[in-house]
Amino acid sequence: MSTPIRNAAPGSGPAERRLVLPPHINLAVLPVAQSVWRRPPAAPLLQPVRLSRAELYRPPTSEELQQLKETEDLFHSGLLSLQIEELLKEVTLKETKKKRINAFLHEINTLLSSVPETSETDLTDQAWLPKGVKVPFLQVPFSVKGRFRFLPPAEVNVVGSYLLGTCIKPEINVDVAVTMPREIFQDKDNLNQRYHRKRALYLAHIAHHFSKEKLFGSVTFAYMNSNHLKPILLLRPQGKDEKLVTVRLHACPAPGFFKPSRFYPSKNNVRTAWFMEQGTSKEGAPEPPTPHYNNSILCDTVLQSHLHFLSNVATDFPGMKDGLALLKVWLHQRQLSKGLGCFSGFLASMLVAYLLMKRKIVKMMSGYQVLRNVLQFLATTDLSMTGISLAKDTDASLPSLDDFHQAFEVVFVDPSGLVNLCADMTASKYHQVQFEAKCSMEVLDDSTVDGFQLVLMTAKPMLRAFDHIFHLKHVSKLQSACKKMQLLNELMDRGGNYVAAALPFVVSLLSRGLAGRVLLVAHSLPQTPEWHIEAEPPKHKDIGPLTFGLLFVPEFAASALEKGPQADRPEAQDFRAFWGEKSELRRFQDGTICEAVVWEANTVCQKRLIPEQIVRHLLWLHADIPESSIYYTGALLESVVKTGKEVSGTGEEAMVSVVCSYDDLSRKLWKLEGLPLTVTAVQGVHPALRYTDVFPPVPMKPIYSFHNRIRNKDLLLPSEDRPCPAYISPLKVVCHMEGSGRWPQDKEAIKRIKAAFHLQLAELLQQQHHLICRPTVTHTDVYKDGYVFRLQVAYHREPLILKEVVTPEGMLKYQDTEESQQLELETLHLPFLTSSLHGLQQQHPAFGCTCRMAKRWVNAQLLSDHVSEECMDLLVAYLFLQPAPFTPPSSPQVGFLRFLNFLATFDWKNSPLIVNLNAGLTGELHTGSPK
Repeated sequence: MSTPIRNAAPGSGPAERRLVLPPHINLAVLPVAQSVWRRPPAAPLLQPVRLSRAELYRPPTSEELQQLKETEDLFHSGLLSLQIEELLKEVTLKETKKKRINAFLHEINTLLSSVPETSETDLTDQAWLPKGVKVPFLQVPFSVKGRFRFLPPAEVNVVGSYLLGTCIKPEINVDVAVTMPREIFQDKDNLNQRYHRKRALYLAHIAHHFSKEKLFGSVTFAYMNSNHLKPILLLRPQGKDEKLVTVRLHACPAPGFFKPSRFYPSKNNVRTAWFMEQGTSKEGAPEPPTPHYNNSILCDTVLQSHLHFLSNVATDFPGMKDGLALLKVWLHQRQLSKGLGCFSGFLASMLVAYLLMKRKIVKMMSGYQVLRNVLQFLATTDLSMTGISLAKDTDASLPSLDDFHQAFEVVFVDPSGLVNLCADMTASKYHQVQFEAKCSMEVLDDSTVDGFQLVLMTAKPMLRAFDHIFHLKHVSKLQSACKKMQLLNELMDRGGNYVAAALPFVVSLLSRGLAGRVLLVAHSLPQTPEWHIEAEPPKHKDIGPLTFGLLFVPEFAASALEKGPQADRPEAQDFRAFWGEKSELRRFQDGTICEAVVWEANTVCQKRLIPEQIVRHLLWLHADIPESSIYYTGALLESVVKTGKEVSGTGEEAMVSVVCSYDDLSRKLWKLEGLPLTVTAVQGVHPALRYTDVFPPVPMKPIYSFHNRIRNKDLLLPSEDRPCPAYISPLKVVCHMEGSGRWPQDKEAIKRIKAAFHLQLAELLQQQHHLICRPTVTHTDVYKDGYVFRLQVAYHREPLILKEVVTPEGMLKYQDTEESQQLELETLHLPFLTSSLHGLQQQHPAFGCTCRMAKRWVNAQLLSDHVSEECMDLLVAYLFLQPAPFTPPSSPQVGFLRFLNFLATFDWKNSPLIVNLNAGLTGELHTGSPK
């Protein structure tokens, strides 16, 4: 619990303040926000000040008591509160920079009023445009009715987060709404992209004249949130301030020109005959609705009303600014805030306003409370099933939430009751936001982890967040997918953007095919880069590869069987249509005959790639996407652990064979008859017995023709004229014997007793189980199933006896010796480690293969002499035991990538790494705080 800064006595200077902190917080090691944002210059050191007795012991103010109470209730420690304060200082825009931005905005406003007018021409007659600028719009089809002329803006207004004070560094974007005069519009400009093309021409003319001004360092075009129907003009200052700010010009229609009723989700504003360039339409054929097209126009009409709405919400609500800053950082770290259908900072602001309206947030809350309440709402509310609305009017003429749900996958209606703020968002992307919010809440509620670092400072790119990743290399193939899936209406609605039209259907297809195997099917957000005003606008395929991520349910991801309905059920036909030729009738053990799909997989590695088979099959069957266009990285790194033998694949089957043989030997040791003391425990030590051996031992059977038998002895001597016999690496196993008063108390005598046990174990195993054994003083080698197990007898009091030291005064004391420590390591710690990691492998099947790949990488860097195998096993185990903010890896590839990132980013110098095996450390022990 932290204590706030108090002002010094009256009359003291500004630097004369005292900072009161709890004694357990050391300012020298206080962590600061480590992110892409740069630190401001260090503040001057606080100087001590002498305070009067009255000031020193005065009671805390109500504000200080509120801060103390909040820290106690919300934060696990005062450190989290201080970390959040530090982060907010890092991302907040300073007043000095605001002044330079304001000056830049005033100059832009002056230039906008001086842009010359043009004469009126047809929309298709664009010869008046100079050669130095291209229209930032894909004009397909090109022919469209209507006339255009440029007139200076009727109004210029700054809108968005800059005026609200909620924009954060490092990317400062200022949105400016440029209102186009009513005179440049005609009736029916709502139809067939007429408004959008006038809007693009208006921006092109401004861009041409601004490109001549020395005020600007760059003048470029971009698509707003990569929506190609919404081009914007980007302006940056000249010189050293070029990276200070980006001003985004939005062209908007004159207020009141369009009737809102024309843009309801059920209305059509793109004619099929025009879009298909047929010239005439079919008589009596109804036109399909164009909700996304309608929504894109409505968004331009409500920019200023949204600003006024949010401005009223932010009044007397200081926590809103801090809360939105934290939310934007949270979204940025998860790559959710940019691209088509993103969860933008504006959307987060509207969500805070909604929660305030529903009284789930109050204006007395701090920024951290706002963050937690928004995350809690996202984690528990599915907007793809139940939409929400900010509209207060009960006007029956406005569209209902059901009307919006029929047109959009995710519904969040703005205060006007007309605009869906989540129109471009897919249900899959919202489910990803929902999943991330749920995970973040679990981390923030966990007192054993650094919630600040994991939730706000750790980046979560798709490559490390999902178990399998595949890329659609040629997005142009989605054109044929739209044709195959009959998405003409969606193409018209999206203005010909086949990526946006096909994406929701492709994700829905994969979600159905992978149902039960995956928790989440996610996709990257299509992002179109900005371009120079002299270049042609980017085409839909210029977004580059489209990435998909699969987050597995470990228990069912590798299932080779997809069981369908019974053959006589009506659903069977739909099942056959969905799976195509892969579906076949099968009789099951319960006597039922059902449709089923069986995937070919002979090894564990191949079973892990069953999702790849499903993805490739469904995309080809239903979307005409060939396998050559899919780059699947699920097994990209697994080949590094292959043993070179086809039979053993990646060696996982060989590891299972070793463990099965070891388990059988353990049972035989437990049941041995004739031992003077019983066996109390059998514990493996070798890495193969914890599934982490890079090259697990392969069973070796001696070729007797290569050896000469020595008479009267069970020995084979290799022949000189034959190849050298294969070396069999022994698997160390510790055999604990029960305690007894007959054990001697002298260390040399204990060694002789253990040697006698080694001889007797070999004799009894040969007699009772016909195993070939070779006893020695320190161990007994047992040849079984082609493996050699090296049994080592252990007595639990032996390490303590080795610690006994007699002082010159004749007193007995205990102290660690090199011999005792080595014995403890071999008989206590390593067996415990092996059994714990064996259990971890049972919970997370990807653990062993991840360890093996990590060891191969360390060996390849020539570091194996510096890092022990046990150390590597524990490092990888940490990723599975404390995976936050991720989920535990379900594939070796993502586990290996997280391992590399973990080595590169962990603060090894200042922070201890604590691997909490079997949850043996409680919260207090883990954090080091006293009881």
